[in-house]
Amino acid sequence: MSEQRLRQNARQALLAAVPRPRADQAGQLPRKAQRVLDAELARLPASARPALACRKGCDLCCHLRVAATAAEVFALLDYLRQTVPASEWPALAAAINERAGQIHALSPGQLLRTNLPCPLLVDSACRAYPARPLNCRAYHSLDYQACLDSFRNPAELDRGHPQGAALARVHEGVQEGLSDLLQAGGNDPGRYELVTALAEALVDDEARNRLLAGSRPVFERALPL
Repeated sequence: MSEQRLRQNARQALLAAVPRPRADQAGQLPRKAQRVLDAELARLPASARPALACRKGCDLCCHLRVAATAAEVFALLDYLRQTVPASEWPALAAAINERAGQIHALSPGQLLRTNLPCPLLVDSACRAYPARPLNCRAYHSLDYQACLDSFRNPAELDRGHPQGAALARVHEGVQEGLSDLLQAGGNDPGRYELVTALAEALVDDEARNRLLAGSRPVFERALPL
């Protein structure tokens, strides 16, 4: 099957899973997208699923900017509220706000050329891994040394790292499908820089209401990507 067909099939699978999207159900879409993604990846033949260099404890990609829809941001925030002890919330909120301030201070040219660790990292692992956005899930590599080289030279965006072509197309298709569903349901389909969006969601009680009401943009300060 061609790469283009894999991408189209993944997109269509998600659209078929939610035939009548509604604005007030946007919060359910990230979980549905994750389930469809897992199913589409599982359908790939073994020959299309090469061995990955990714391992728990490697957090190189967690220093990059992540693009997430508002629906994904609130799904992530809900997971954090369910799993992070109340005693740890002040420190976590402070870390998110501090990192958001650093990101806001970057120039457009620096935004994608600066390594900053995600505030959700704990001992080089994501404390919200099961609820991570689709963009996070899409990051993968076949060569750790290539990732390390790119990490050590963040200003050189062309370094990159090798990925599995079929894996990448499936991820792209599901991300496109999520944007399509949000658009069809009347929700904000735009993608925001994750940390600045999380920081805004923590303090703006009306942001979630804007998402579910179909108002755009959901976030007023978060960086659009």
